[in-house]
Amino acid sequence: METAEALPISSILEEELSEYEIERGKPIPSKVHAATQTNVLDALARYKKQYRRLTELSLRLLGDKLVPDIALYAHDASDWHENEIEMTLPPLLAIEIVSPSQSIDEMKEKADKYFAAGVHSVWLVLPALAGVMVLHPSEKVRFYSDGEVIDDALGVRIPVDEVFE
Repeated sequence: METAEALPISSILEEELSEYEIERGKPIPSKVHAATQTNVLDALARYKKQYRRLTELSLRLLGDKLVPDIALYAHDASDWHENEIEMTLPPLLAIEIVSPSQSIDEMKEKADKYFAAGVHSVWLVLPALAGVMVLHPSEKVRFYSDGEVIDDALGVRIPVDEVFE
């Protein structure tokens, strides 16, 4: 009698995940996710002379492949002739929009990877709660659901209601 060979769990999981999810290591963005991402970008536009806002940028940081929903870098003159596929320079800020299928523990682990690579701030945007968690490597987490999201490390302030309008 033949016994079936057990499939590794990674093979089973890959069958259930889309190509997008496997490649980026995160869920497929929904309409709410897309609207929230656009709203955050619009709110951060007031800092466009100070910071460059980049979406869905592939990063390779300390061997980890990470794709934040939004990354903020110091504004510089881009070299339009050099197109990096995976950035190795960590952003100043990584913003992740939390999908219903993602846990806070999972997102905290991701934030720890960003911090280990030199990212100054991580924002976890929670559409289901209409709030934003601001994380810094050595400070208590701050949660904003009204007023302004304040990131003192970068000198950035954006109205919460602009994020969730």
